[in-house]
Amino acid sequence: MAQELKYRLGGAVLLAVGLGVAWFFLLGPLQEAQSGAPEVSYQLKAFVLVPLCVVFGLGFLVAGSRLEYRTADHKNFTVVGWVLFIVAAALTAAGYFWFQQQFAALGYV
Repeated sequence: MAQELKYRLGGAVLLAVGLGVAWFFLLGPLQEAQSGAPEVSYQLKAFVLVPLCVVFGLGFLVAGSRLEYRTADHKNFTVVGWVLFIVAAALTAAGYFWFQQQFAALGYV
């Protein structure tokens, strides 16, 4: 039971980290741009970190220790791991393109 709780708490922490990074490094600069700031900067690393934290965090929060995302020797992803990784990669691309579209619509290049 304690191991299961650790996995679920770890998932909650990953989810919180992902949402915190999204707020400070992506949504904050977007709000600055929407308010008309002359110059806005954001972190490209956040586009990768946020989806990975959110997808794997939700996975661990929901499935706990049953989430078998890697093989027993911890070297390769399982099918579940690859699906989670592909979902995170798709969210990364979609988030980046949406963010760029928002900045372009606000007149930032």
